[in-house]
Amino acid sequence: METLSDKLLIKAYSDAKTNNLNFDFIRLLEDEILRRIVVKLISESKVESISTISSLSIDSNVVNEYFNLA
Repeated sequence: METLSDKLLIKAYSDAKTNNLNFDFIRLLEDEILRRIVVKLISESKVESISTISSLSIDSNVVNEYFNLA
C-alpha cells in the first residue's frame, strides 16, 4: 500500500465508504491513513521516546491538514 499516493488512498477510502464496501477493506484503508499520519508526526517532531509517541492524540484536524482537506 505504500506505493499508493495519499490522494489516491483518500479517494479509495471515500469511494469504499460511499459504496458500502467490505468493513475489513475500509478498516485496512483507515489503518493505512493513520499509519501515514503517525509516520509524518514522528518524522516532523523527531520524537525519540516511544512513551511520547504513545501519548500523541490524533484528531480529525490533523488528518485533514495532512491530506490537505481542510
